[in-house]
Amino acid sequence: MINVTDTPNPESKKFVFEFDLASSGSKEIKSLDECSGIKFAEKLFSANLSELIYIDTNFITIKKSQNKNWNEIKEDILSILGEEIGTNFKPFSFEKTTNFKDDISRKIEEVLNEKIRPAVARDGGDIQLKSYKNGVAEVMLKGSCAGCPSSVVTLKQGVERMIKHYVPEVHSVTAVNLE
Repeated sequence: MINVTDTPNPESKKFVFEFDLASSGSKEIKSLDECSGIKFAEKLFSANLSELIYIDTNFITIKKSQNKNWNEIKEDILSILGEEIGTNFKPFSFEKTTNFKDDISRKIEEVLNEKIRPAVARDGGDIQLKSYKNGVAEVMLKGSCAGCPSSVVTLKQGVERMIKHYVPEVHSVTAVNLE
């Protein structure tokens, strides 16, 4: 069974599974070229149903194509997911890209892991530290957080405040889009 939940981003929905889809890491896919043999993603992009797919531990966040209406495409998406992800599904193993060497970046990662990521994941997204330099932490918003109308407020009033509280060396948090 796949449970479909709304996210704060009206363009995205979270599709939650009763089993793990990823044994490690996560993956954001923004085009057919980036699908890397992930069949359900290939089908969703080929059918022009999605412009972004984010795969995490037990959920997939799908940002619909701009010209589509959720009421018209939700069943098609569920059908594709049901066909390609069954009970014998072998979880993906995605590479984790965080390996920061400096103490401040490791502290920021710890705050993200313990305090921020669980809340962001409930909304179908993720946040990754890209860099820390001269008091500025640069993060990347993924999944439903990417392009969400409330992401600026979340970043400044939630993420930045939390990181600055636990890591006083951080003076500012900015969002970047590097991928």
